[in-house]
Amino acid sequence: MEGNTDLTNSPAIHAVFEGQRAFGFFEKYFGEKVITFDYKWLRAMPNNGFTGAHVDRVYMGKGSSNLLTMWTPIGDVPIEMGVLAVCEGSHRLPGFEKFQDTYGNLDVDDANLDGTGWFTKDPFEITEKFGGRWLTTDFQAGDVLIFPMRTVHMSTTNTTQFARISCDTRWQPASEQADSRFMGVRQPVSSQYGLYSNDASLQKNSDSSTGHARRITMEELRKQWEL
Repeated sequence: MEGNTDLTNSPAIHAVFEGQRAFGFFEKYFGEKVITFDYKWLRAMPNNGFTGAHVDRVYMGKGSSNLLTMWTPIGDVPIEMGVLAVCEGSHRLPGFEKFQDTYGNLDVDDANLDGTGWFTKDPFEITEKFGGRWLTTDFQAGDVLIFPMRTVHMSTTNTTQFARISCDTRWQPASEQADSRFMGVRQPVSSQYGLYSNDASLQKNSDSSTGHARRITMEELRKQWEL
């Protein structure tokens, strides 16, 4: 369901996730014309599924520093169905300075990262080590959550028997450079990182037959960062 495809760019999808109200809000917020990535993160979160703690900058940091994420759930989505939670102040609190200078400046592609790109699956590891507090709520149809690239966030676990449907769209001033990895590619994309990636190592060592470089894990990077 992710990518820049006939589904994610269908009129019905655009009407909900990128309609006039959304464009009007962001143009007022930035004070100029805005653009949104061609790539859409349309998702169905299954039973027992969740997203680990991360910042979006590690996936899409090669463009405007004013990039914002808008998370839009479909319908009424209570906490037990798997909603996003944010760590309050994580983008600016002094306790997160080393976290942001290391993990927050990571680019998963440049690092040749093996795994999801999540810093941790444990929300309490974030607050105990760096500070802040986790905030979330039940969402009702029409609610959205908007946050910048350095805000630490994750989701609650979907403990219901229903799939939680949502979409992430990214918004920025039209006058600023956009991350080219998410612009203009019109094909189905199998996510290398994030929710649908494989937590197990895909290729721990260099493969002489393919020439692929060894991929590094988040655990190895955290040891280097002393985090």
